Amino acid sequence: MEKSTHKVEVVPVVLEPHPNADSLSIVKVFGGYTVCVRTDDWQDEHIGAYIPPDSVVDSSRSEFAFLQGHERIKVKRLRGIVSMGLLIPAPEWAKAGDNLAEHFNVTHYEPPLPTSARGDTEAAPQGYRPVYDVDSLRRFTHLFVEGEPVWITEKIHGASARFCFAGGRMYAGSRTTWKKFDENNLWWKCLEQRPEVAQFCAENPQMTVYGEAYGSVQNLKYGAKPGEVRLAVFDILNCSAWLDPEAALEIAPRLPWVPRIATGLSFSVETVLTLAEGPSLVSGASHLREGIVVKPMRERSDPEVGRVCLKVVSNAYLEKA
Repeated sequence: MEKSTHKVEVVPVVLEPHPNADSLSIVKVFGGYTVCVRTDDWQDEHIGAYIPPDSVVDSSRSEFAFLQGHERIKVKRLRGIVSMGLLIPAPEWAKAGDNLAEHFNVTHYEPPLPTSARGDTEAAPQGYRPVYDVDSLRRFTHLFVEGEPVWITEKIHGASARFCFAGGRMYAGSRTTWKKFDENNLWWKCLEQRPEVAQFCAENPQMTVYGEAYGSVQNLKYGAKPGEVRLAVFDILNCSAWLDPEAALEIAPRLPWVPRIATGLSFSVETVLTLAEGPSLVSGASHLREGIVVKPMRERSDPEVGRVCLKVVSNAYLEKA
């Protein structure tokens, strides 16, 4: 599942009128993003380099000098229209589809983790237990068929976690590394707090449990007390096959699953993007949701991204983050 790559892609530019500002136009990107631009700047341009939200630009470059002190690209409302990211002119030699992230020295924003997320690493357990990553549905809206039944859960803001039982003992890991046992470590604290996860793994050593460690981890706290961490499970890998969402819930009903927002919903881009907004469904939370994760009811893959499992980060979160 290690497939998500941060990109600055060259895209077609078609100007649409802004309803509230004559000097601005709207450009739709990939069917899921809207970007507001100055109309005069793009009258003679047919392609541009699209920089998505949560990118970090290099303000020492002339293209981004105006963003000095505000290098993280966010979502903003410009005269009532949500503008997601930044569109800049592409070099003369560029063509649609090119990835210019390296050319422009644009990187992906990684939120800082608490000190409890540190700790010594160890060798990975035997078996296929990949890094978990998902692409943006706004970029790949075409991977779902209109009317296809989908499973939608809340995207929790924390730190990715994975757990398994191998070689006679438990393993706990972050998104990219496996951590040596430390009672103060974020991921081992999650196991201590949710012993049913270790029990499930010990009873099913061929499976890997994936989830999100949250609470006193990121800027959304979900009602957790200072220093408190929790775990929300969102996937189970059986050897090398991801379980269908209903099958995963049926085989492990006692695990602390992420909140479900919709089950078997008929897919439409407009409806799904709307569901990314709203309050968190986590018990005790009193804030907005970070977003959603969308899966087909039956696992499938696509040559473009691999496993079809996509996320939508809410505009409300990206405006405030």
